[in-house]
Amino acid sequence: MNKKVILYAVVGILVLGLLILTFFPGITYAIRDSGKTGGDLCSPEPGYTAESWYEHMSHHPNIYAECLS
Repeated sequence: MNKKVILYAVVGILVLGLLILTFFPGITYAIRDSGKTGGDLCSPEPGYTAESWYEHMSHHPNIYAECLS
């Protein structure tokens, strides 16, 4: 019985994680960028133009405040 509860909990956590990543795909960039500082933070990521990167940063003003000012 205990093993079933643990298995259901693990499967539930995995499903929840997949749902979060499906509905919020940009969250991986926000988490990855939260530890960067200065020029590394403000420079466009590979695959982004300067304009699209600025638009991305504008969606996360708490992380990119120094880049948007």
